[in-house]
Amino acid sequence: MNSESTASAIRVTAPGGLLSRIGGRLSWAAMVYLWIIYALNSNMRQWFSIVQPSVVEEFHLTPATMGLYSGLLTAAVGVSGIVFSPLLAGGGRGWARKYRHLPIVLCYGIFSVLTGIGALTTTIAAIFAFQLIKNLASGIGEVAEVTAIAEWWPLERRGFAQGLHHTAFPWGSLIGGLAISAVLGIFGSTHWRYIFLILPFFLLPVFFFYWRFSTKDNYAGFVEDTRARGETPPLAEDEQTHRAPPGAFWRTVRNPNVLVVSIASGFGNFSLYGLGFWLPAYLAFIVHYPLAKVAAYSVLFTITGGIGQIVWGAISDRFGRKLSLVLMFLWLTVAFSLFRFVGVGLGTMIAIQLFAGMATNGIYPVLYAMGSDSCERGTIAIANGLNIGGVILGGLGTVVVGVLIQWGGGYSSPVGFNLSLYFLAGTMALSAIMIALFTRETNGPFIHLDRALVSRESCLRNEYRHSNEQGD
Repeated sequence: MNSESTASAIRVTAPGGLLSRIGGRLSWAAMVYLWIIYALNSNMRQWFSIVQPSVVEEFHLTPATMGLYSGLLTAAVGVSGIVFSPLLAGGGRGWARKYRHLPIVLCYGIFSVLTGIGALTTTIAAIFAFQLIKNLASGIGEVAEVTAIAEWWPLERRGFAQGLHHTAFPWGSLIGGLAISAVLGIFGSTHWRYIFLILPFFLLPVFFFYWRFSTKDNYAGFVEDTRARGETPPLAEDEQTHRAPPGAFWRTVRNPNVLVVSIASGFGNFSLYGLGFWLPAYLAFIVHYPLAKVAAYSVLFTITGGIGQIVWGAISDRFGRKLSLVLMFLWLTVAFSLFRFVGVGLGTMIAIQLFAGMATNGIYPVLYAMGSDSCERGTIAIANGLNIGGVILGGLGTVVVGVLIQWGGGYSSPVGFNLSLYFLAGTMALSAIMIALFTRETNGPFIHLDRALVSRESCLRNEYRHSNEQGD
């Protein structure tokens, strides 16, 4: 089948239903594939924290030690995003990004499976080593997946697309939590390694079909369909082969809209990973739920987490990235403070998690979108890499929470657990202040009312993106 027939076979020729009014068929197909891939990637990253009680019991670890292991593994995700993003930026864009994506997926899939082989993981050091390599691949994998979805949707739909794509983290975690609960329910908590051994194999068929879908012909069809809708393709004519010019990495780092967003992402990850460490431990050791229930109840906030990502992504498209981020970080300041009451009862726990979930994950697609809006041509992968580099701060979240729990009396005392929550809430308030003062709005009706302490010229460097903004 030639280029023209391939494109015409799958192109949406006229707006029809709700989905086709939002995006073309090719954009939706890319969303499905990349959503599932990212869901599996993000799930594998969380399994070590979810099986934390079993690991603690098997290897007799203290809260501080377990927090240190979790923190280092989390930090590896961020290090990977910073170190390897220039290599990802040096490859093909759009449909051709798959060539550098494939080895990354194979790496985090294989080392997840190795963690599930009992003969290879008789020591905590061996488990840590496999998980470390897996997380190094996982970090740059997220950069590839987030960047790819941005390149398969029009600029005008970027916030929505990245919001919907990022629901793979909360909703994928919900599905993953139920899968983990089923595995533990069938085999028992002592066989927690089966989680790592069985679930990663779902990656193989999904990426196979994505590889076949992501072709030059299909991407040409997406670009043509986007223009027919009166919208803007995410890449300029020459940008599919355009490489970032020399010095692009450091220019991107000096962009306040990228740097401050990356730091805020770090604080967001600090609190989210800290909460991911805190909640299973609190439910297991303070509320005394069995492990299977801990796995299920630890991911309830992901129900609204996905809704929040879609809603806030769409809000950021309409009213502005910066405004949306400030509101979400203030929301989280309140939400984290409320988690001290999750032990009051099942209904209270559900209500608090659902309230927090409206913003816990909603910040990330908007952070990615703001960085992508602001960076110079050819450097979206670098901006996204720096964004996920904030996970280095996230790694400290589990370390700090573990230390605070131990200072407060260990796993058996609620004092350290409560102190941890106030610390996490404080980082959210700080993030709101930083974004308000040190970034510039990239879109929306309030863009010219921004009175930040940094100049617009230093923050908005994508001449292709901003030449398409009305009023610029």
